[in-house]
Amino acid sequence: MAERRIDRWLRPVIVLPVLGALLVAAVIFSPGGFTSSLDMRLTTYSTTPFGARALYDVLGRLGWHVVRQRNAFRAPVDSTVTYLLLSPPYDPSATEVSALLDAVRRGATIVVSPDAGSALADSLRIRRTRFDEDLEVEQSDTADASDSASSFIAAAINAGGFSRYLRPVGTSERDTAPVFPPDTTTLLRVRADSGRMRPAVMVRKLGKGAALVVADLAFARNDNVRDTTGMILAVRLLERAGIDPGRRLVFDEYHQGFGDATSMSGVIGQALFGTPVGRAAVQALIAGLILLLAVGIRPVAPRERPSIERRSPLEHVGALRLAYEQIQATRLATNRLVRGLRRRHPLGAGSSTDDAYLSLLAQRVPVAAGDAALLQRALTTQMAPTDWVAVGGAIDHIERAITP
Repeated sequence: MAERRIDRWLRPVIVLPVLGALLVAAVIFSPGGFTSSLDMRLTTYSTTPFGARALYDVLGRLGWHVVRQRNAFRAPVDSTVTYLLLSPPYDPSATEVSALLDAVRRGATIVVSPDAGSALADSLRIRRTRFDEDLEVEQSDTADASDSASSFIAAAINAGGFSRYLRPVGTSERDTAPVFPPDTTTLLRVRADSGRMRPAVMVRKLGKGAALVVADLAFARNDNVRDTTGMILAVRLLERAGIDPGRRLVFDEYHQGFGDATSMSGVIGQALFGTPVGRAAVQALIAGLILLLAVGIRPVAPRERPSIERRSPLEHVGALRLAYEQIQATRLATNRLVRGLRRRHPLGAGSSTDDAYLSLLAQRVPVAAGDAALLQRALTTQMAPTDWVAVGGAIDHIERAITP
């Protein structure tokens, strides 16, 4: 009885859905995210020396309305605020970049430091150099950022893990004291090692809005904001870009690894229930499960077929003899014996009937001629059981005559 219960639970209609559910659960609830002990993310949730919690708190105290965004950029994006993407480890997708830049063209402002080759860098046609010390404008396209009041405004270079702020053009290269751009400054540049003049912070005009592109955001980290120099530079850059106190500053935390949809379960849930294709897939899956249950489950438990124990060869022969004896089937029995004799000794001729075979046998084996005649008579005439016994002796005599 126990084996029958186990077999019932091991049916494919039960095992396959259970295995599928376990596989989906393993994929959805698998751990993810950052596993490194040193978190270098420039996130406002981090109070480590490398985070940006101090920048978030101080800007809020200075009058800006600071908020965190924990969702992806989806059109339409609000065009009345400023978005800060502080070197996120996850680059925004091409769809998000399109929605974000559309908001900028309608009046929003973004503060970014895009990685080379990312969708945002390609859209702005700006890339950072190898050591993130300055910016390069691809294809020399500065038509939308060429006016002297807003093209190159400030610079910040990461040197030895701290921020070193650059001097206005024309000041002494030996002067290492940090200089913060005053309100009247119109142009600040950085001199690269090759002698070429490249900006470290740049404003790109896009429609009604602007993109403040920074080569290195090290000055925004907690360790540099704490000594006030980094904080002063951050405030002056926001003011110079036209981001006055009172405007809402939205810190992107979704691409820093925080948010309601950054987990595997959230992403899959959004894909399955937040998109038309996902909802169609869920409906198809539910319909398939219903069909599987309808086909696989029987309303009435099946009955086991009774097993019939087969007879042994000897018992089969005995039962066949008894049946032949009850109906006095001497002709049928003789026919079966002759068929067996023909199969064992075909005599090299394809005789079409048993009678023709026995005639050929009498010719080739004269000693068995009488036995062949007895068999021919038994094939056509019903014999008494006592007389039919002689048919067996005739078959045995023929076997001995043919096989010396």
